[in-house]
Amino acid sequence: MTNQIATNLGCGRDEDAAAAAICRHLETFWARPMKQRLVASLAQDDAGLSPLAHRAATLLANRLAERQAS
Repeated sequence: MTNQIATNLGCGRDEDAAAAAICRHLETFWARPMKQRLVASLAQDDAGLSPLAHRAATLLANRLAERQAS
C-alpha cells in the first residue's frame, strides 16, 4: 500500500517534497500498528518498497523515534 501512496503522491514533485508528503499521509491516516509494521519492515533486506516509499518510511521512522525521545 505504501508503494501505491508513493505513486499517487510522488507525481510531479521533487523527491524531497514527495517523501515529506507521503510521510505526512502515513502519519495522519495510518493507525499506530500499521506505522510500526512499516517501520519494522525497513530492517528487512527486501521490504518490497519502491525507493520513494522507502525514503518516506525512513522519514517516518525518524519522526517516530524523535517523538519517543521527547
